[in-house]
Amino acid sequence: MANNYSAQGSITIKRLRNGDSLFLTFNNNGIPLYQGVDPNTGGVTPDWTVAANQPEIIPVANSVRGNAVTLGSHQWYYNNNSVPLTFNGAISGDWQADSTGKFAIRISGSNVGSLKIIANLASITNIASDSLTYKAVASVGGVEYNVEKSIDILIQYIGASSYVGFVMAGTEQLTSLVTSSTLTTKLECSGKNVTNYYVKWYKDTVEWAEKAGLKEITVTRNDVDGTQLFIAEFYENSGDTDYVCRAGIRIIDTLDDFKVDCYISSTNKEVDTGSPVTVGARIINMRTGAEVTPTSPIWAMYIMKKSDWSVLKSSSTNSIQVTTTETDAGGQENDVEVTAEVSWSDSLSDSSSE
Repeated sequence: MANNYSAQGSITIKRLRNGDSLFLTFNNNGIPLYQGVDPNTGGVTPDWTVAANQPEIIPVANSVRGNAVTLGSHQWYYNNNSVPLTFNGAISGDWQADSTGKFAIRISGSNVGSLKIIANLASITNIASDSLTYKAVASVGGVEYNVEKSIDILIQYIGASSYVGFVMAGTEQLTSLVTSSTLTTKLECSGKNVTNYYVKWYKDTVEWAEKAGLKEITVTRNDVDGTQLFIAEFYENSGDTDYVCRAGIRIIDTLDDFKVDCYISSTNKEVDTGSPVTVGARIINMRTGAEVTPTSPIWAMYIMKKSDWSVLKSSSTNSIQVTTTETDAGGQENDVEVTAEVSWSDSLSDSSSE
């Protein structure tokens, strides 16, 4: 009897020598990584010098096989700088400031190694989005592995009618113990919170109609095939036809048997004029680490604009080419996100090859 399978992915999986795999994501304290700058006054919103407004970034690592993962040797990098931040400043409670006075690292209590932003990063001269990269050593069963992950800080001008929306998750990883995650939305206009708005939800490009109108939803392992992109589309009113902004977030099911691994298959690794990048996708059995080759897979790959999660290009195969047409869409140079999903029906659950 044939079995039906589906999987999706866009993240890198760290392959461990013992056949395990690690997932590294970031949790937060419910405060978005966003600052807006008033182009007239240079004022910044929200003010991250105020303790109540300060966002925290909390690294979380889990193992596919449920093995305990310990993170250590924490390092944070700001804006792709090759030199990590130096945390030698004042200590306040569980936190120690860095030499720039912009960040603090948790040195005691729970979530040691987490980062807090304690100063404004946006300014009238810095209206481009920033980034942070986390590097650490993950210990699993007495064996150590280097792991890293980056995250963007959205910075932009705010105008009289500029909207920005957010989706935040209680956790980005579902496990045998954490079987659901609550996705919460937030909408701002001109730097101020908007309380009355309407939300449409999407799984990738497919509307999740039963969740329409909900500002907060709960997703379970049944809603996630490996990795799932959830998109919130914000409207001023339920009857509007044009949304004011979109936001997205990925949730991982660490216990799924299959995972889609997206990788750069071309020699060229970065997009430039006349130099496209080809992204391939393959199915990985998460228990064995072997590549799975089903009989008749149905693929869908998308190049998505990260600012609003709109689809710039699609492919019905397990390969797609990214060019400057996509990265420079809208007249600005931007990174893009490639996502892939696949479904198949096969009487063999693992017809795989190394």
